[in-house]
Amino acid sequence: MAQEHDITFLKDITVKVTGEVGRAQKLFIEIISLKEGDIIKLDKNVEDYVELYVKDQLFAVGELIVANEKYGIRVVDLA
Repeated sequence: MAQEHDITFLKDITVKVTGEVGRAQKLFIEIISLKEGDIIKLDKNVEDYVELYVKDQLFAVGELIVANEKYGIRVVDLA
């Protein structure tokens, strides 16, 4: 039987969580030439999973959702 540990002392620690929708690679000249309204094509489709990182380490994957008129991520699997 697994031993449970009391980790309540960790409850006040703030951790940076980053959701990555996709990536793009551009030349520097393309970046500095961007203007409002331009579109950067990413390497993923809208229905692909979003990756969640904690301190730059993959933590989970999820689905992009809209909740209360804001974007969110529904976790579907822990890494």
